Amino acid sequence: MTLASTKLVPELQYYFEKFIRYSVVNKNQIPAPVTVDVTYIPNQSFIELLFNDSYSHVSYKYLYTESASRSTIPIEYLDRIMLYSSSGKYMEVGDTGENLFLLQSDDFTMLDALLSYRIDSTALTIIDTTGVISFDTTSVILYVDFDLLTTPLSKLIFLYLDLVIRNNTENYNNTSLISSGDLLSSCYEAYMLDEFYKIISARGI
Repeated sequence: MTLASTKLVPELQYYFEKFIRYSVVNKNQIPAPVTVDVTYIPNQSFIELLFNDSYSHVSYKYLYTESASRSTIPIEYLDRIMLYSSSGKYMEVGDTGENLFLLQSDDFTMLDALLSYRIDSTALTIIDTTGVISFDTTSVILYVDFDLLTTPLSKLIFLYLDLVIRNNTENYNNTSLISSGDLLSSCYEAYMLDEFYKIISARGI
């Protein structure tokens, strides 16, 4: 079996494991990753923004660099990357580095809107438009033509916001997954499906 990557991003493992443990829909379907101590998890990652309903920062980081020394890597993670001793990398989020997850313009627009929602869940307004995708940070209005969103992650974030703000499930009323098979969007779609299930179940219809 050929691996697509042997890079380890600690906060993705941590937050997805936490989600699986408390998931209503997925906990018996998706094997949970190894549990790690929150002490080792960096703050302010865009991954935390995606998965942490109690995100408490006013910005997010998305650039990654490889850890300069394996001596500083927590043993839980070192054991994992040493399975691929020649290629395993421990990636740390920060203010400089590479756009490891290849986030695009639409992703950043939706992440900025999600950040505003996390800061104040009552402030963000969504307006359906034609031919426009933009987020006005001053008025806290997200203008979206869903059909124009170009990445799986941006579509998933919009669907999540559309759900929690407008209680709208119609845009996800299908049997096809949106995630393209990449790890991040697949994990986030599992998280989003759980949110859809909880809200639809609460309607009692």
